[in-house]
Amino acid sequence: MAIKEEFVITYLDLLQELEKEKPDILLIDVREPTEIAKDGQIPKAINIKVTDVKEFEKLSEESFKDKYGIPKPAKDTKMIFSCFSGKRAENAAKQMQQQGYTQVYLYRGSFKEWNEKQKPERQAFIIKYEQLLEDQKKSDVLIVDVREPEELAETGEISESINIRSTDVVKEFKELSEESFKDKYGKPKPTKDTKIIFSCHTGNRSERVQNQMQDLGYKQVYNFEGGWKEWNREEKKKKENDSGTQKGN
Repeated sequence: MAIKEEFVITYLDLLQELEKEKPDILLIDVREPTEIAKDGQIPKAINIKVTDVKEFEKLSEESFKDKYGIPKPAKDTKMIFSCFSGKRAENAAKQMQQQGYTQVYLYRGSFKEWNEKQKPERQAFIIKYEQLLEDQKKSDVLIVDVREPEELAETGEISESINIRSTDVVKEFKELSEESFKDKYGKPKPTKDTKIIFSCHTGNRSERVQNQMQDLGYKQVYNFEGGWKEWNREEKKKKENDSGTQKGN
């Protein structure tokens, strides 16, 4: 049996809920952790795999909190389920209704729709080469190259940047203390308001990381979409122009 339409919410419904200072919902993403690490997730969502939803009722309050970091929801807690395109979320919502939970909702558009709707807003957070040159001079801007260390060893790196692999960024920002971050990377750990610029080789990996960090609530996260490829090209042009000027003199 399909979820009744009265228990299906839209993108705007969810956005309105998330914009509340203290949302009165529990948003559950039932995708695999590897999917979330790769693509990002909707802000304020917790991850409970669709295969684990059936264990909801079996877990004690203490075990639930230990596993997911939040109190176990009551039967009348408003819960919204999401996945990538809505199918797994609908299955999870049905299971929860069968377990007697009365305020179970489905975000049918799920992460696929959320990501598409958020793209125009994210387009404003793109950095070009000229702007990056200016930001390099600022001590309150953090530039993060998310390529693999062996890539940097082969090609070189953007000056004033630090290297955190794309697959490690979220973990490092979440888990490292301010002291540990400074010891490891030689830069102060950024706050949610710090301007952070991500770069890779051509802008694809850095865009994924940008999306993940925006989903975590970082407000000034930018993507240097040209990446190392553009940086290297522009730096070579600059050297050639400087060389030509010197010869002319």
